[in-house]
Amino acid sequence: MRKRFRLLFPILVLVSFCVTAISSMPVSANKYSTFKWASVKQVEITAYSLNVRTGPGISYPVVSRLKKGQIVNVLGSLNDWYIVHLPNDSIGVITNKFTKAYTYNSAKEDSVETNTIPTLATSNDDMAQKEEIMLDYINIERNQLGLPSYVMDMELSNIASIKAKDMAENNYFSHISPTHGTPFEMMKQFGISYKIAGENIAAHSSVKNAHDSFMGSPGHKANVLNKNYDKIGIGIAPDKKYGYIYVQLFKK
Repeated sequence: MRKRFRLLFPILVLVSFCVTAISSMPVSANKYSTFKWASVKQVEITAYSLNVRTGPGISYPVVSRLKKGQIVNVLGSLNDWYIVHLPNDSIGVITNKFTKAYTYNSAKEDSVETNTIPTLATSNDDMAQKEEIMLDYINIERNQLGLPSYVMDMELSNIASIKAKDMAENNYFSHISPTHGTPFEMMKQFGISYKIAGENIAAHSSVKNAHDSFMGSPGHKANVLNKNYDKIGIGIAPDKKYGYIYVQLFKK
């Protein structure tokens, strides 16, 4: 194990500093310069067996192998090579020629999501599927930090759906509804009691884009990862301007 760490250490240094400094690969990699962040976060192995090396080239030693169908996290890229986080918690480099981008629930999501602007005739079943997909994304984020999964609350989801439709139909985007007031006033109107509560809203063409937007915003991310909330309601409504309106309501 100590020997492997020495072999992979230069890669770790490059990953740590590629944002703020210019670094180059050691040994005989003169044609390479600096690893950069990859456009994909995870990849699935498509080859029957794929070599994991200590650097971006076939001249580098093979330290492990990945099997077809395995999913690995991508930490960076350089030309046709990915730096990946391996299942045994070490770091290695693989060619990207025998991989494909992987997103959790991608097959399920692709079956119900498109990047086209929907019509208002989109079915309730489609919206329910999208809401479940969004809940999956959220709970993955929470579980990675050791937080418990949110439980979908149907009463909260009903209110969130009403709020999403209200924004789409009345052409506004705000936490304050001209019809129902603030999210907290709206909950009280529908007989929902709570100790603490919060709301996230977004407008995007897909669930994944909306989720990424939430996680990229400190305030919205804080609601998603809040240790005090234990229930969530998700409502999604088709919108001619944005694609979809997304509402997340949280409470304890």
